[in-house]
Amino acid sequence: MKSGCLIAVVSAVATPVVGLFLLFSVPAWMNDEKLDMFEERFLDYPLPPSTFFSDYNADSSIALRGNGNHCDYRVRISLQTSLSEEEIIAYYDKAVVTGVDAAAAPITVYFHRESMGSGGMRRFIAEVNDSTEAGLDLRCH
Repeated sequence: MKSGCLIAVVSAVATPVVGLFLLFSVPAWMNDEKLDMFEERFLDYPLPPSTFFSDYNADSSIALRGNGNHCDYRVRISLQTSLSEEEIIAYYDKAVVTGVDAAAAPITVYFHRESMGSGGMRRFIAEVNDSTEAGLDLRCH
C-alpha cells in the first residue's frame, strides 16, 4: 500500500515537470530540424563552375539565434573559385534556395580582402539567411 502512494506522489510531481520540459523542448527540436533541412538545401544547391569547398573552413558555420521575437537561421560556407567576383555574384543572384518556411531565402556573397589564395583561386563566403516567429523556442526570445 505504501508503494502505491509513493508512485502516485512521484507521478503527480513528475508529470507536470515532464510536461513543462516537453512544452519548451519540442519547439527547440523542431527549429533544430528546420535548421538542418535548411543547411541541406543550401549544400545541395550546385556550386558555380570552377568552384570548390575551401580547405580553409574557419568561416563555415550554421547558427540558430534569437532576435527578440523571432528565430534567425544562418548557413555559411567557405568556397574558392577561379571565377571573377562579378561571375560569382551573378550566379548567386539567380540562385534559389528554399528557406525555412518555403519562401526563397536570399544568398549573400562575401569576398575576403585578400581574396586570391593559392593557385590563383579566389576565396569567398556564400551565406543564406532566413527567419521565423519565435514561438515557444526560448533561444529565440
